[in-house]
Amino acid sequence: MGSLGNKHLVKTAVFILLLAWLGFLMAQKIDLAAADLGRHLENGKWIVENHFNLFEKNSPVHENFYSYTNPDFPVPNHHWGSGVIFFGIFKLTGFSGLSVFYILLTLLAFSIFFHLAKRESNFTVAVLVSFFLLPLIAERQEVRPEIFSCLFAAIFFWVLWRWHKRELASKWLYILPALTVLWVNLHVYFFLGLFLIGTYWFEEARRLVFSRLSDEDFSDGAKKMKSLTAVGLLSVFAALANPFGWRGLVYPLEIFKNYGYTIVENKSVNFVENYGIVNPNFLLTKAVLIALAISYILLFVADRKKFLQLAHYLLLAVFFGAIGWLAIRNFTLLGFFALPVLASNVEGIFTPNRADNSPAKESGIAVVYISMAILAFFFNYQFASAHSASRGIGIGPGTFAAAEFLKNEKIAGPVFNNYDIGGFLIFAYDAREKVFVDNRPEAYPASFFEETYKPMQSDEKIWREKGESYGFNSVVFWRNDITPWGTNFLKNIISKDKNWAKVFEDSRVEIFLKRNGENSNIIEKYEIIDNNSGAQ
Repeated sequence: MGSLGNKHLVKTAVFILLLAWLGFLMAQKIDLAAADLGRHLENGKWIVENHFNLFEKNSPVHENFYSYTNPDFPVPNHHWGSGVIFFGIFKLTGFSGLSVFYILLTLLAFSIFFHLAKRESNFTVAVLVSFFLLPLIAERQEVRPEIFSCLFAAIFFWVLWRWHKRELASKWLYILPALTVLWVNLHVYFFLGLFLIGTYWFEEARRLVFSRLSDEDFSDGAKKMKSLTAVGLLSVFAALANPFGWRGLVYPLEIFKNYGYTIVENKSVNFVENYGIVNPNFLLTKAVLIALAISYILLFVADRKKFLQLAHYLLLAVFFGAIGWLAIRNFTLLGFFALPVLASNVEGIFTPNRADNSPAKESGIAVVYISMAILAFFFNYQFASAHSASRGIGIGPGTFAAAEFLKNEKIAGPVFNNYDIGGFLIFAYDAREKVFVDNRPEAYPASFFEETYKPMQSDEKIWREKGESYGFNSVVFWRNDITPWGTNFLKNIISKDKNWAKVFEDSRVEIFLKRNGENSNIIEKYEIIDNNSGAQ
């Protein structure tokens, strides 16, 4: 009894260490200047203050509410519920509370996936595979609505897995449509729930058609298929319970139809690497995909029956492997779902010959475990080092310096701002001003980016023409913009355009004011002379 108790304590301690390390990797100061969070908080604030009037057309729920360039452009705010939750937590606990909340939801989702990985293999394998995948799971450190998709995906997977294992009665499946009602109003990835239901429907169908079942087992399986079919249909109908009805249901299929701006997080690993962006998780993603492929080859060789029984896991591996490679925003989902899949494959590879306790066999297993541990230490070290500068919770130091400058000096619009800083300005202005653009490509006509936003930064003549048309009074720019048009614009406005004066700069933001009578006092007090440009 004492030995069993000690083993349990050791396992508990190891799991707590895993959670603590994941929490450490996730703990990053919020860089509000280039984040979506400011807009999410303003969304939540508007909805709460307007008594959850979700059907008001002139609102951030249905229109491009924060922009003066395209204020009437219709756009479903598919994550409005996340904004309400974030705003509520922010009001109670501030940005530090938001950081902690986000980390806790990540740890909860990880705990569910870890539990399933342990059930599919054993504690040691689950720990090693988890440690290997933790940097990938920790990729999305910014407070974002997608954390709800990670959590709901974990819950859906847990319910379906236990039902598939005959550990839950079919009546428990009816939790899933109820959860879909929440999910569809929290994040656009609600379709993952429908995909997971479809995956297990496929597996149950495969079992009925290709397995040699007794009449009793076949009858039981057919009943379960009917239940899962009903739950799948109910979940589709449940997804209609959003402020946009059928449009909200099909929005995941339509969101990229009006995408006039290239978003790095929506691009493939190969594209982003070629663009010059460095991220240690690019190499880890390749390693995970290779590990998945090799594990399936070895599983096929070791136990073909097990390979066929895990066909639905292969479907998960292909799907999440593909979306993880094609869009780096999906790294976390790839990490989560690779955990039980890899653990199950490792177990399947070694189980058939477990009776063979020869030194060679034991040595082979030891080599696999040690190799996995070495790789895990390497990738964790790389990830932790890459993010060491911004370690912590809450808001980064000096984040609101630019916002306070705009407010204290009563700088009015119209403002020209770049894409990245739009969400920050929405929060900083607090409804005092509208922005030129914010970081939602779907909220603006594609032609706006192609015919207005990019050309006016690339061509000085177009900039002057658009400046006169819009009547810009200020320019607020996120200075770490690495786009060709963004870097070109900053260079030109600093060194060539004498109509503008730089009055503020820090590590994140640069602010320029139009040289006119209204701004003369502010310019006289704050103008920053760039000695390299020769600007006066």
